[in-house]
Amino acid sequence: MSPPQRYKLEFTLHVYNTSMQSVKNSLAEFGDNFMISDSSDPREKGSDFSVSINTEDPALVFDICSQFGRIRSAKIDEEGG
Repeated sequence: MSPPQRYKLEFTLHVYNTSMQSVKNSLAEFGDNFMISDSSDPREKGSDFSVSINTEDPALVFDICSQFGRIRSAKIDEEGG
């Protein structure tokens, strides 16, 4: 049984030439209640992915995401556990 996840992260990841599936595959093992959706504006270059994940290590999640692109609008909530 996995330990309870202490932080809920919600953020937008702005990427170029990266698929949503690539981001999903890279993050899936680092948390639970993981959701990712495309929130791109067709008038802008690149893609925006809305990400929500519960994790023990927000810094690790952000480090992985920074390899794909730029993190925007990050929100971190500490949860009991």
